Amino acid sequence: MVSGIEAGIWSVVPAIVAISLAWNTRDAQIGLFVGVVVAGMVYGALNPSAVGVPADLLAAGPELAEIHPQAEDGEPWTLSLGGAVLGLLFGLKVVPEIIATAPLFGPWYVENVLLAIFAIGGLIGLMIRAGAIRGVLEALSKRVDDSADAEKAAFLAGIAIHIDDYFNCLVVGSMMRPLTDRFNVSRAKLAYYVDSAGSPAARLAFYSTWGAAMVGFIGGGLENAAARDSLPSGMSDFVVNGEAVTGAIWPLFFNTLFTGFYSWIALGLAALVAWQVVPNFRDMGHEESRARAGDGVIGEDDDPMISEEMDRYEMYEGATPNWVNFAVPILTMMVVGLGAMFWRASPVVYVAGKSGTELLAIGGWQLIVPPSGPWSLNIGGVRLGIASISALVVAFLMYRVQGNVPSLKDGTDATMVGFKGILLAAVILMFASSIQNAVSLLGIGPFITETFGDIPAFIVPVAVFATTSFVSFSDGSSWSTYGIMFPIAIPLAFATGANLPLVLGAVFSGGIFGDHTSPISDTTVLASSTSGSDHMVHVRSQIPYALLSAAGAALLFFVLGLVLPESFRIIPY
Repeated sequence: MVSGIEAGIWSVVPAIVAISLAWNTRDAQIGLFVGVVVAGMVYGALNPSAVGVPADLLAAGPELAEIHPQAEDGEPWTLSLGGAVLGLLFGLKVVPEIIATAPLFGPWYVENVLLAIFAIGGLIGLMIRAGAIRGVLEALSKRVDDSADAEKAAFLAGIAIHIDDYFNCLVVGSMMRPLTDRFNVSRAKLAYYVDSAGSPAARLAFYSTWGAAMVGFIGGGLENAAARDSLPSGMSDFVVNGEAVTGAIWPLFFNTLFTGFYSWIALGLAALVAWQVVPNFRDMGHEESRARAGDGVIGEDDDPMISEEMDRYEMYEGATPNWVNFAVPILTMMVVGLGAMFWRASPVVYVAGKSGTELLAIGGWQLIVPPSGPWSLNIGGVRLGIASISALVVAFLMYRVQGNVPSLKDGTDATMVGFKGILLAAVILMFASSIQNAVSLLGIGPFITETFGDIPAFIVPVAVFATTSFVSFSDGSSWSTYGIMFPIAIPLAFATGANLPLVLGAVFSGGIFGDHTSPISDTTVLASSTSGSDHMVHVRSQIPYALLSAAGAALLFFVLGLVLPESFRIIPY
């Protein structure tokens, strides 16, 4: 089992290689794969003994550096040129393990991401075959007269059908693609709306998976501050016996809804683009000009992240187009996904109090009641795997009974077309998740801590935003970035006297920036795939708008960092 090391500045090299190659070759798969390989080589070069370099060869050649983190006995040892070169080659051995231990292959991701991707892909295939997508198109066409209306519909659909960022990206692009295609809106523009209503909106959706998760991340940072004895006395009730009290954290979290500036600006900017207030420019302008001229919603050289077979799949000639046949499976997905949050022991009332707690079962709830002490609620997350499979089964049975799918074989074939259509997204997600695993393995967290440790209080919010943005763009994941940054940012805010809600908003905003823009971000990949856009075309065309949003957020964090006192808060906590 590969163990983590502290690679310093080398920890960001795999992500930089992956992003640079993907950007320049316009091929995300090549960039991501090479990035994973580079991660294994960096790991081997810095830790040759762990990848099997014989002990008698470790000291070959001149000395390069004194290494601390890899020594089992805690004593430093010398890295030689020969050991590093051999480690570079032997490091290829750990590449399969980096991939195999990536978050995507963990139980939660398999259930809620991989299964959901393929189930929704199969559902899309069925919906096309049964005329459900055509029914939505015909219903919307009655209210949509031109491309401007189609853009507004795409943006509003992303806001209206919002439970979770994955759910949004998987459903909205597939639903709106036929409509935007009809009115010559480029696939890159659709992907921009889908992506903008994904992570940025999810950050503000406190009722979703993100609400409970964000409270958990804040709790981890507070526990870290308490362990360092830097937790202010006025917040002593937030951490009891070394554990964060979730109920006390919720009011603090609600303050951050107001300071999540990147999400608000990104959503506002997308709305202004949809309403034609902000013009298309740079790559987006090129994409839209070509599409409006009738020369295709994708370029001739583009490689859309949806199979050609899926893109050209036709409705069964005997099917009756009906938007209800789209709505029923989607409502099934929403009801099952949200219902799973409250079913049986999924929600748990966790208690931070004295020892000797007693577990009681009240209806389908689990209640932990201590002799004394506070309690708090932690709702389980949306179960996308269960929800999407339920929707697939309901759709298959409904379409077959209606006769919109003529036979079991035809329904199975339609489902398989959907599976194949979404396969490329799953492959890119695998490599993106592997890159995220690699930079964590190489110790990007300690590197950031050491690099940005001592700064003045008024600079802390904007510096935290910039640092978090860099990390999230490098690892492609807001949640993994939060795991790195909250234990750093919260003690830093306490130590410098910076305003805590502002600093928390900076962390949240920086994480969303990377999730919204990085070529290796899972939600960015999903937005490209379900919209049928070339992935790197989507990334390139979206970046200018994201940078505008980031610049606005950075300005707010800087100005408010100067004027807001440490004690300022919107909601008391």
